[in-house]
Amino acid sequence: MKQITFFIACFLGMFSAVAQNQKGSKLIGVGLGSISYTNSESKTSYSNTPTVYKSDGNSFSISVNPNVAWFVQDNLAVGGGVSISFYTSTSKSSNTGSTTTSESKSTQPSVYIGPYARYYFGGSSKGMPFAQANFQIGIYGGKSTSSSSSGSSSETTTKPKGDWNGGLTFGYEHFISSYVGFYGSLGINYGKSKTTYEYRPSTGTGYDYTSEYSRFYIP
Repeated sequence: MKQITFFIACFLGMFSAVAQNQKGSKLIGVGLGSISYTNSESKTSYSNTPTVYKSDGNSFSISVNPNVAWFVQDNLAVGGGVSISFYTSTSKSSNTGSTTTSESKSTQPSVYIGPYARYYFGGSSKGMPFAQANFQIGIYGGKSTSSSSSGSSSETTTKPKGDWNGGLTFGYEHFISSYVGFYGSLGINYGKSKTTYEYRPSTGTGYDYTSEYSRFYIP
C-alpha cells in the first residue's frame, strides 16, 4: 500500500479589541482547523485465489472555525461560533480476474453553529486559566455515487434528522500583548446525530435506511 498525506493545522489564538478580559472588550477567534489531502493506492491478494484486487483514490477536506464573543462583565465573555467543513473523495477499483472497473465519488459539506461562554479566573496580566461551555447544532448533507464499466450505477443521498453536541473545556491562555493571546485547552464533549440515507440504484428497487449515532470525545 502506498499512501501520501498532506496535513496542515493552524490555530490563530484569539484577539481582543480593547484590553483583554474587561467589560466591553471583544473576543475574536479565527481557527483554520485543518486542510488535508490524501492520495492512496492498495493491492490485496488472498491465499485461496490468484485474483489481485486493486484500488486507488484521493480525498480532500478543509474546515474553518470563526467565533466572536463580547465581555458582558470583567472576565466573562458570551458569544457564538461557526464550524464550516467540506469533504470530497474519489476512488477507483479493479481486479485482475475481471475487466470490469468501478468508481465511487462522495461529497459532504457541513455547518455547525451555536453559543458559547468563557470565564477567566485567577492568573495575572501575563496569562489566565479559563473555563468554557459550548453547544452546537449541525447542518450537513452530501451525496455519494458509484458506477461501473458494465453500466450499473447507484446514488446515495444523505439527509440529516438532527445533530447536536455540547461540552465543557478548561484551558490556559498566555497573553502576548493587550490584543493577542494563545491558549491550550482540554475538555469533554458529548453529541448525538440521526441521519437518513436514500439509496437509489440504476436498476432494481431503492430503499432508505436511518442511522443513529452518539459520541463522547475529549477535545
